[in-house]
Order: sequence, then structure tokens, then C-alpha cells
Amino acid sequence: MHKGGNKEAFSLAIEFFKGNIALSLGAIGILIAVALLQLIPGVGVVFAFAYPILSLAVQVYVGRQVPEVKDDREMGTVAAHSTLSDLFLKHLDIAAGAFLGFFTIMLLLGLLFVLLFSGSVDMNALATDNTEAFMASVNVGAMMGGLTILLLLVMWLGYLMPGVMGRVILSENFIQALRRSFLFFSPSFWKRTFNKEYFLLVLVWSIVVFIAGLVASWLFASIFLSPVALILLYGVALYNAAVYVFAAQILSE
Repeated sequence: MHKGGNKEAFSLAIEFFKGNIALSLGAIGILIAVALLQLIPGVGVVFAFAYPILSLAVQVYVGRQVPEVKDDREMGTVAAHSTLSDLFLKHLDIAAGAFLGFFTIMLLLGLLFVLLFSGSVDMNALATDNTEAFMASVNVGAMMGGLTILLLLVMWLGYLMPGVMGRVILSENFIQALRRSFLFFSPSFWKRTFNKEYFLLVLVWSIVVFIAGLVASWLFASIFLSPVALILLYGVALYNAAVYVFAAQILSE
């Protein structure tokens, strides 16, 4: 399949889910189990790293099928012949490389936040544990300016993410996936994203993901509807994988 859009991504995600419902439910079950294991003191940190890597591995597996299938039905056939081992382990190295890169970027953003925050408050007042002194020391203008910069940066990274993720998914190994995760900082890559087709793809994608997040949050409010929320989020992950690859294809033209 060549380049597509959000409608095609929806169809591919649905067909993959329908093509092997047992596979999808099994994958959701494993991810839930790993998420719960994060609560174990001491070893929980291991599963805290394992969860995003396994989640990425599923998206990499599904995303790499997108250029190979000719239509939606073929995606269902791919799912029918896939196993949990395929989903989680076939491209685990690529997922691990992507996670390391994105984790590093998150640390850099965290450092930036600390720097912006420290410039707007008196750290000595914060250390005294005196709320009134701390509030009096806050430079509201500097804090609002820092938060605005951070918000704009996050929005920009969100715009770039589908294209970056698409390139990462199509990587061949750990090192290439790690390297491509830093395309967020490539001016030449930015330039390629300035086109109407990519903009529209990302615009619709962002709206879909935002609405899905709101619906999932509402469903999670009820313990009886939580399984539906988990299925929804898994379906969104499949949809994301297709969108990411379509984004990469647009940018490679």
C-alpha cells in the first residue's frame, strides 16, 4: 500500500483487530499485566521501562506491515497469521532504540522545564518551606513566559511526531531507530513537514487522538467500562502506527 490518510489508517487498524481478535485481546492482557507489575516495590522500575518498549514494539510491528499490504483485507490476513511473539519480540530492538531516544528527549525537556522554572522563582525561598515567602518570590511574568515557551515547544514536537515515528518504525535496527528519534532536532526534517498534505494528516490525527483520550478518560471513570477503554486505546495505537507510516511516506516524496 502506498501513501494513505486517516481514513485508510482507521480501516487498517480495524482490519488488524478483526483479523485476529484473540491476538489483540492477548496483547492488551499482557500490557495490563506489565502495567500492574510496575506497582511491585523494587523491581517495578524494570516493568516501568518494559511497558513503553513493548507498546512501541506492537506499533512497529503493525506499522511495518502498512507498506506491504495491498488493501485492508490483507492487513486482516497479516493479523490472522501473527502471534504474540511477533507483536512483542520481532522488532523489539527497534522499539528499544526508539524508547532510548525518546526517553533522552524527555529528560532534556525536563531539564529545560527546571531551568525555566528556576528563573522565575527564588530557589532559596522554596528551600525554606515558607509558602508565603515562596509566593512572594514568584516572578509571574517570567513564569508565564517560560510556560508559553514550553507549551509552544511541546506543540511543535507534537506536530513533528508522526513523521519522526514513521521514520523510526521503518528503521532496520536499534542504532538507526535511536538516531532517527532525534529527527525532532533536524532543521532539514522540519522543512519537509511544511507541506499541506502532511499538515492535514497531522491535524486530523491530533483531533482523533484528543477525542479518543477524552472518551477513554470518561470510560476509565467506571470500573465496568475500563475494559472498553483499554480496547479503545489499543485500537488507537494501531491507528497511530498506520498514520505514522503514512506521514513518513509523505515526507519521503
